[in-house]
Amino acid sequence: MKIKNIFVFILLLSSSTLMSQQASSDNFFYSRFEGVIGENIHVTANIIRLFDKISGNYQYRFVNEDNEMHFGKTINIDGDVNLENTNLKEFGQDAYTFSGILNEESYKGKWKTYDNTELDFSMKEYYPLGTLPFDIFYLHSEDNLVSENTESPIAEIELTLIFPEDKYFQTGIVDSVKQIIAGSFFGEDFYNINPDSMLTHFETEYFSTYKKQNANWFENGASFNWQKMVSMSVIYNSNYLLCVEYLKYAYSGGAHGMTNIAYDIINLNEGTPLSYSSIFKEGSKDSLTYILTQKLRKDYQIPDDVSLKDTGFFVDKIEPNHNIYINGNGIGFLYNSYEIAPYSNGQTNIFLEFSKIKDILKSGTPVSMMSDR
Repeated sequence: MKIKNIFVFILLLSSSTLMSQQASSDNFFYSRFEGVIGENIHVTANIIRLFDKISGNYQYRFVNEDNEMHFGKTINIDGDVNLENTNLKEFGQDAYTFSGILNEESYKGKWKTYDNTELDFSMKEYYPLGTLPFDIFYLHSEDNLVSENTESPIAEIELTLIFPEDKYFQTGIVDSVKQIIAGSFFGEDFYNINPDSMLTHFETEYFSTYKKQNANWFENGASFNWQKMVSMSVIYNSNYLLCVEYLKYAYSGGAHGMTNIAYDIINLNEGTPLSYSSIFKEGSKDSLTYILTQKLRKDYQIPDDVSLKDTGFFVDKIEPNHNIYINGNGIGFLYNSYEIAPYSNGQTNIFLEFSKIKDILKSGTPVSMMSDR
């Protein structure tokens, strides 16, 4: 996989200076892996390495004693590179689940179960039909509000863009996916064939806005440091379905910054986005509201006779929003801060397994067909 990235640093004590360097592919990549744990547990993983930090997810499957295929949950993992070993933990766990040698093309080592049983695992980079390979483009820079002033407030920007490579068996699909991702990452009408140009243009606009909006504030001694971060991750990349996540954080003064998480679900047969209305049947809102409300009560251990408002939520019923994601097990609804709960609660993530919502999925769609497996 070809690695393309930018490192941009604007020096604080001089006029803006751009510095670029090429990162090693072993230090900076996205890979979709498939392989085996032990002798008969098949595993698929989406892994991103950004310097020494690793993040991603994996799902395993195996044939059970009844000769039926069992699909394990999709599990988020993260970790770091320690000397030569890459150690990954499952979300919320203290002990490492995976430990081994990771590079762009393979990941091999030991997989540890909850009872500390260890099994060998081996995964290789693999993109079957209906999946996409990606490049990673990275930019990080800072700029002073007032040039050549060492006490000046500073604006900082960090961008991690995951962009499709030009490899797919159907013509036109990759370009459609690029336009969808560019619109969600940068904003509408921002698409450019060159990702480096999009990053630097976005950076220029950000610093220009910072200086325009803060000029008078600085003169009055009341200006703030600004910070902006936009990053991406791959939630699902199989079976002609792609789901990517955008995490956006911004701070421009005040008590705290704001984090927003959003998703794109893309049909890789057609290169088109799949929206809430193209996944769920018409008239399913009431059913979804009941299912979501009951699932939230279960997740938060809230009894049926206790009002959700009495536990800190803004509402007593959780209606479906359109901020949804998909993985190999079902569909999640993500509610950002202040949407149904205060900032202190953070994001509210309600995940519904396919078995709970199968009857309200539109038939014939890629999502419903995956739920029928």
